Amino acid sequence: MAELIEQERAVSLADESHISLRSLLCNEERDFLIRNNGEKVKIEELEGKYVGLYFSAHWCPPCRTFTPILSEIYAKLLQKGDLEIVFISADVDEKSFEKYHRIMPWLALPYSDESTRHKLDQDFQVNSIPSLVVLDKDGRVVTTEGVEIIEDHGVEAYPFTAGRIDQLRAEEEALRAAQTVESLLVSDERDFVISHGRRKVPVSELVGKTVALYFSAHWCPPCRVFTLKLIEVYNELKERGEVFEVVFISSDEDEDAFKDYYSSMPWLALPFGDKTTKYLTRLFRVEGIPTMIVIGPNGKTVTDDAISVVSVHGAKAYPFTDAQLIKLQKEIEELAEKSPKEIRYSQHEHPLLLVQRDAFNCDGCDEEGSAWSYYCKICEYDLHLTCALKDQQGPQKP
Repeated sequence: MAELIEQERAVSLADESHISLRSLLCNEERDFLIRNNGEKVKIEELEGKYVGLYFSAHWCPPCRTFTPILSEIYAKLLQKGDLEIVFISADVDEKSFEKYHRIMPWLALPYSDESTRHKLDQDFQVNSIPSLVVLDKDGRVVTTEGVEIIEDHGVEAYPFTAGRIDQLRAEEEALRAAQTVESLLVSDERDFVISHGRRKVPVSELVGKTVALYFSAHWCPPCRVFTLKLIEVYNELKERGEVFEVVFISSDEDEDAFKDYYSSMPWLALPFGDKTTKYLTRLFRVEGIPTMIVIGPNGKTVTDDAISVVSVHGAKAYPFTDAQLIKLQKEIEELAEKSPKEIRYSQHEHPLLLVQRDAFNCDGCDEEGSAWSYYCKICEYDLHLTCALKDQQGPQKP
């Protein structure tokens, strides 16, 4: 049997159009997979189905994050009856494997079959986890990027073929071309966002405004730091009479955390747990938080990098367009041109040299900066040009 399986494997891998499940998943002593209750399932029962080979491990944080997402997709597709997933473990021991498999609703390759697990890693060149390889009903490889596809498109990606992904991308491009603030924020169940006290604010009131979609969460330290900065910017823009609004899109773990965090914010929010959150996260490819997407008065995306723009320029960046950022950059260059090449700063012992810097944190005001800095290489000390200028001018007379 062992010789027959190896022959089938060699033929399958030589013919990239078709891979035999038997050659991939069997060995000379085993022709079955296992459920998390120990039940054995013959590999032949997977023939004629889409099969996802899920390479994962309990010790891997990104795996533990993705597994619940995959479980949700699996549950939605289960009724179709033509999809199965097989867990290929990279756990350090069998106890960890069993603990992790217990939360999975699908099959697994027995942990004891180390040889087959190793061969699968080699066959599909699995260099990192989580990884999801999808085979079609004829055993052809549909994709080796199942994780990325599901993160981008969710259940809509099924059956994960190149044609389906191309179709989804074309639909997304069409949606972006016709994008409005209402198409982004209105759902079948809801045509409003919320303010404090659960007051409902019609999304129609945001039409014609510059709107920032702020993806954030209380559990995230960088989010809490940026929120303080954004509150300053928001209040300044409101005082200036700018037609600007922020909509908080929560990644908090529960509603109490959402309420506690939102209570510190002066702007609007999507209701906690609203399904639009997942849609917007996928549409704008939000891979980490904090993230802020700015939508212009015409409903089109102005920038998807508003976090760094606001961090560096504050309220001056408004309305966050390329034209405004070019203007700000020009002002910085002009200031650098007429600034001395070296200064003495009252709060630092060494001379500071005028140098170009991609990004830095000003030790004078503790705000971010870019392009030019007065810099001490000895101490790695940075100073905004404007902070240096104020210091050179001395204290202001009352």
